[in-house]
Amino acid sequence: MKMKMMNCLEVSVLIALACIALSVAVPVTPKSANNEGDFQFAEAYLNRFYTVSTLKSRSRGPVTETLKRMQRFFKLNVTGTLDRDTVEVMKKPRCGVPDVAEYSFLSSNSKWSTNKITYRIVNYTPDLTVADVDQTIAKAFKVWSDVSPLTFTKISSGTADIMISFGAKSHGDLYPFDGPSGTLAHAFGPGSDVGGDAHFDEDETWTTTSRSFNLFLVAAHEFGHTLGLDHSNNPSALMFPTYSYVPTEGYKLPTDDMNGIQALYGKPTVIPSQPTTKPPQTTVPNPQSTPTQPNHCDPNLTLDAVASLNGDLLIFKGSDFWRKSSSDVTKESIKSNWPQLPSNIDAAYELSGGNILLAFKGSQFWLVFENGFDVFHHGIGFLGFPRTVTQIDAAVHIKEMGQTLFFVGEYHYSFNERTRRMEYQSTISSRFPGIGSRVDAAFVMSGNYYFSSGPFLYQYDLKSKRVISTQRNSALLGC
Repeated sequence: MKMKMMNCLEVSVLIALACIALSVAVPVTPKSANNEGDFQFAEAYLNRFYTVSTLKSRSRGPVTETLKRMQRFFKLNVTGTLDRDTVEVMKKPRCGVPDVAEYSFLSSNSKWSTNKITYRIVNYTPDLTVADVDQTIAKAFKVWSDVSPLTFTKISSGTADIMISFGAKSHGDLYPFDGPSGTLAHAFGPGSDVGGDAHFDEDETWTTTSRSFNLFLVAAHEFGHTLGLDHSNNPSALMFPTYSYVPTEGYKLPTDDMNGIQALYGKPTVIPSQPTTKPPQTTVPNPQSTPTQPNHCDPNLTLDAVASLNGDLLIFKGSDFWRKSSSDVTKESIKSNWPQLPSNIDAAYELSGGNILLAFKGSQFWLVFENGFDVFHHGIGFLGFPRTVTQIDAAVHIKEMGQTLFFVGEYHYSFNERTRRMEYQSTISSRFPGIGSRVDAAFVMSGNYYFSSGPFLYQYDLKSKRVISTQRNSALLGC
């Protein structure tokens, strides 16, 4: 085992152990496979793979939020009861990494600080030859390096970033395996000590075919975790938590997984090939084709996102943002402040309490501190959005209500920051008449609520549900 300095990963392990000590009361229905064995199995499953709800009673009557959370993740009928479909999913062979994490905590660093990653196979399964294991592990890493700038180098001794081992039952960490089937493997996200390591259950039968459990498919999944990815609730994704065999010849990473890894590390670096013929004559590019920086005083200026952060207003556009303080406005680069964030973000808002920004791009979101430290990265499905939502247009936190509103097309969704649940959906025009049917950015400034739609900025009174004033977005920047 690697001996490195204690970090937040070890703290999260202690939190996890404290949570496991609690029991989840699981309701059953007449349609349930309600024998005592299923009931106890379900309790253990929810305690292991899901955040324990506030319900700590042994009573089976009340609906538990934990069970409903699991049913939402797997797109089951959300009943809050232990029906046959739910038990069937629970009993499928799967990865040992939890499906959801606490919204405000992190289980590991979200990415490696370098694109050059080393790995070491500490021991080998007797189910396959050493050569088969070496080739399979290399092939599993190649799935990720093909679509990212990451490179993986195998070392034969010493401490690698990713230490790979096979073991049964208690095998040197705090998460013992459970014998044949059940949990197949688990992995830790990037970090020190066990961070980045991948462990495979030796009680399973490992193969390179469709029989038993295909090592390539399980390893490629676990390596997604070692690189910083969490589970996906997309059944076609490699990072879906339950095992399902698919042909491995010519395997290509599904789009959901590719988007996730590229959101963390970017797209693969293209190395231009050496020309075999005379280089073409250099031409002077047309000045009109050169990208220009957005003009902050353009009357037709549109905004990507706007958010408050520790009293300043951050106005995002392209790869930059303007920081508006009480005294001046400065232009800064997104990458220089948060290297892990992409350009052209879709939405952003400040967590209640300050100092942490949530930024959204496509189907992903990031939690980052003002000082640039990245504390969390996940798919937006984690927040409870339906699978049809693939992008957020705008977001704003309403402190008085303890809610965050997410704008998607002509609708908005309300997320309860206290219960960490998505509560309802409504049309923008019915909730906020006068601001149009689509919102590009939303924010709070000096106690007033503002919505940007196209080039226009609307100041809005939530109580009277009316627009107080309308101006151009450029007015935010002193124009």
